[in-house]
Amino acid sequence: MKTLDIVIPIYRSKLTLEALINRLNEWVESGGNGHNVRVIFVEDGSGDGTFDFLMSLKPHIHFSFEAIRLNRNYGQHTAIAVGLAATTADNVAVMDDDLQHDPFEIDHLMNKLNESGADLVYGTYKEKQHNVVRNLASRILKRITKSKTVDFSSVTSFKVMRSSVLTTLKYQSSPVIFVDVYLLESAGKVETCTVNHAKRAAGVSTYSNRKLIRLTLGIFLFHSSLPLKMIVRIGLLMSIVFFGLSCYYVYQKLFNDVEMGFTTIIVSIFLSTGLILVSLGIIGEYIRRIWVHQNHLERVIIAEKQTS
Repeated sequence: MKTLDIVIPIYRSKLTLEALINRLNEWVESGGNGHNVRVIFVEDGSGDGTFDFLMSLKPHIHFSFEAIRLNRNYGQHTAIAVGLAATTADNVAVMDDDLQHDPFEIDHLMNKLNESGADLVYGTYKEKQHNVVRNLASRILKRITKSKTVDFSSVTSFKVMRSSVLTTLKYQSSPVIFVDVYLLESAGKVETCTVNHAKRAAGVSTYSNRKLIRLTLGIFLFHSSLPLKMIVRIGLLMSIVFFGLSCYYVYQKLFNDVEMGFTTIIVSIFLSTGLILVSLGIIGEYIRRIWVHQNHLERVIIAEKQTS
């Protein structure tokens, strides 16, 4: 029997934990899609007794589980990364703690994973149950972070994957801004599967629009080379423009006898500014490559190994 670990980050979840565990019990007792299931709860420094409340529910939990408590609030993506690093199963699922993701929908995701031969499958929603502002902010985030090499357009917090996708994250011990960067870099084939998205079982989401904006800025600045590419391209363009202007002022000096010293100052400023912009872009690209290397984002991933 194959094994399945389910990572669930929890934060101030006392209103939804009991209902979540009951639903997980129902799914596991129905067969758990033929897997030996273990759930990894990662309590992200709630400070409201969520972890103790989870422990008090232990007699009602009918499946294997592991509970991890972080010493402070690091954010949802870091909590997920910690949980993923703790997995040991053949396949891994990630879901939220508010029952907007139904455990029974994992069956559809796992079927898609096996039928398509994918390494990573995201659950895309028939109809999102977030508010209008949250949905709009999410669309803007995906559009801003769109890349030629990594496609974030189908990324959701509900997903299943093979253990090979987690090779890079196993080495990650520092806070993570956006965990899906590591997953998409390691996954050879990515698919999507349409699932239901329910309303929250209780309470309101702690993932505010302000946090979504911070996430967008973090991805844009730390997980995207777009700012560096912009600096390099602007630097090259301005260098050409400044070189042309320099030639113009040299011509003016030679043939129109402009004021002494003016040409030298203008040419020096234009040429040095263009050179500085290009140099900053090149230095920034080297820094980005160092960061990629330190975060193991270019590791060779072995998807499968068989022996006879």
